[in-house]
Amino acid sequence: MRKNFILLGIISFCVLLNARFDALYGQQFVSATASTYRVFLRDKGTEPFLRGSALYARTEALFTARALERRRKVFGGDTILTIADAPLYAPYVDSIRRTGATLGHSLRWRNYLLVTCSTVQLEQIRRFSFVRGVQPCTARLLPQGFSSASENLQPRKISDAMRALERVSVQDVNCGTLQYGDSRRQLESITIPPVHELGVAGQGVLIGVMDAGFRWRAQVSLKSASVLAERDFIQNDSTTANEQKPYIPDLPDQDEHGTKVLSVMAGYSPQNLIGAAFGASYLLAKTEDLRYERHIEEDNAAAALEWMESQGVDIVNASLGYGVFDQPDESYFYSELNGKTTIVSRAVNDAAARGVLCVISAGNDGRAGYRTINSPADADSAFAVAALRADSAGVVNFSSRGPRGDGALKPDIAAQGDTVVAASPIGKEYQLVRGTSFASPLIAGGAALVLSAFPELKPWELRKLITATASQANSPDYVLGYGVANIFAALRRAGTIIAPELVSYPMLGVQRMGISVLSRGMSLRATLFVRFAGEQSFSSFELRPFLPSQFYLTDVPVERFAGKAAEVYVTVEDGLLPRRIPASGAVLLRSGISSVPCGILSASLPIAKPDDVREGIVPSPVSREEGTATLLLTTPEATNLDYIIYSSYGSPLMSDTVQVTSGISTIPIRVSTLARGVYFVQVRYNGTMQMFRFIVN
Repeated sequence: MRKNFILLGIISFCVLLNARFDALYGQQFVSATASTYRVFLRDKGTEPFLRGSALYARTEALFTARALERRRKVFGGDTILTIADAPLYAPYVDSIRRTGATLGHSLRWRNYLLVTCSTVQLEQIRRFSFVRGVQPCTARLLPQGFSSASENLQPRKISDAMRALERVSVQDVNCGTLQYGDSRRQLESITIPPVHELGVAGQGVLIGVMDAGFRWRAQVSLKSASVLAERDFIQNDSTTANEQKPYIPDLPDQDEHGTKVLSVMAGYSPQNLIGAAFGASYLLAKTEDLRYERHIEEDNAAAALEWMESQGVDIVNASLGYGVFDQPDESYFYSELNGKTTIVSRAVNDAAARGVLCVISAGNDGRAGYRTINSPADADSAFAVAALRADSAGVVNFSSRGPRGDGALKPDIAAQGDTVVAASPIGKEYQLVRGTSFASPLIAGGAALVLSAFPELKPWELRKLITATASQANSPDYVLGYGVANIFAALRRAGTIIAPELVSYPMLGVQRMGISVLSRGMSLRATLFVRFAGEQSFSSFELRPFLPSQFYLTDVPVERFAGKAAEVYVTVEDGLLPRRIPASGAVLLRSGISSVPCGILSASLPIAKPDDVREGIVPSPVSREEGTATLLLTTPEATNLDYIIYSSYGSPLMSDTVQVTSGISTIPIRVSTLARGVYFVQVRYNGTMQMFRFIVN
């Protein structure tokens, strides 16, 4: 009898443990009695989908203002949401939940949800009249004829972070001339450094990254990255770095690949790694499970695309691909890689139709020859990226070739994919990596630069600009597509290039303010508008060109600021396209502070002092009774400055280290303790040394 009680207790514990386990890890764990299925619903319910209806309001609530604005740019007019965007009908979902099944992702665009259940529960689900069909997640194809819809858990709104995106800028860094180190070569392969030198670094662009995981917080080059949100679509939480949850711990290298991919775009570590779009913001999605190759990873990717689209991403990078799967999952026939059949290619097309540029690695199966493109690189709307050798002289042998399954052109574009500098959470901090996985983020980052300067561009316009200026624009092939991208040329073709952030630095008695610009038109008119503290309206200042530099600037008297921040924006007319920086609202700037976009060459800043101003100690002679004199100096960038006061006999008397900004700096020098006589001040900064003579009376 005692043994029976013990046995009963063990059985009860196992039942409870299994229920708990399924609840936590339902969609990723398949036990002997449960499997995971796609359950397709017939419709979105009986409620009308009309502006002002309850269903429309619930749908609109799934999206950030940024996402709606991006859709408005693409669609025009007021019709920016459709029934495909609506959430799955809650009564249907509740009915399925009541069978005891465990629910996973619910996908709006294709109107299905993932369900882990027993065969008994599955039969209950099949009998529901609202269920259009059921498919095991091991199957390779979605049933034909199902309507379009996706979403994971209710997407976590990040409106506060999105509002921060409008304010956050690399302008606060004042990083000056970029020190690329060995990462310069990969950026030069698609002409990104000249774009950075204009002050364009991806500001204002939101990039989504789908991969196997991201250990970004631990990386020196990624600690300052603007990551607004992250989501794990494998374990259904908000942690994309490795986790050691019971029963399904991540493999040690699960988050290695994604960290490397992210760093190629977002990295910033002078002399080590400068990312292609280090000024952009990012959303991270963990979708690729390294334990196996299964179709459910495609469902993860589809759910991630819906989440990122709803949060307002402009560009998605996916350095992943599918074609051959582990048993019992069915592999695709190459003929099915036709741009619109696989689960993940449909999701890419759905996201692109809503205004997202999807940049996808072509795959690393090129050694097998042609017709080796993976999915979703095959998608109609995918911007599929091939890999160049490090010398940019040709394709790397592993880079997958086209055509895709139906004979259409793939890949689309190319960038360096060999000997790429990346940050890694395993081994050395910086490593040389290879694969189309690392060519893809270069193109995604380059596209972000174009969009940063021209935010009005629709994704297909952005894609066309890049392909039209690539090395094989007139003769695309199945190896490099339209050829090697030329991001600087794409920007030049788009129109007048204006940095998305303002330039501001102090001069003697004024704050010099304006923009970095490369005009395509014959003439350009730019105006600075400033609303000073306590004033009701904006004052206008005409910006004038400082040739041969790329700046349009004006000098605003310091006294107008009264020691407080002022609201500032700029308008530009070039005869082609009127522009405003920022696109809406204004930025806050103060006098006496340098605010210069990263990448702008410090030596190119116009800081010439007035003709009647001479560097050195002023006034000279200076009276001891005055207490202090002023060291007046022009410096090309913000830096630490050391000075030493020497007597006429060469004896050091006093020294100090001060911080100076770019432009004309005025440094107080204490003279009250000095006797009457001749003195010298030695100044050192950034390898420069100067000596000035002065007299104390």
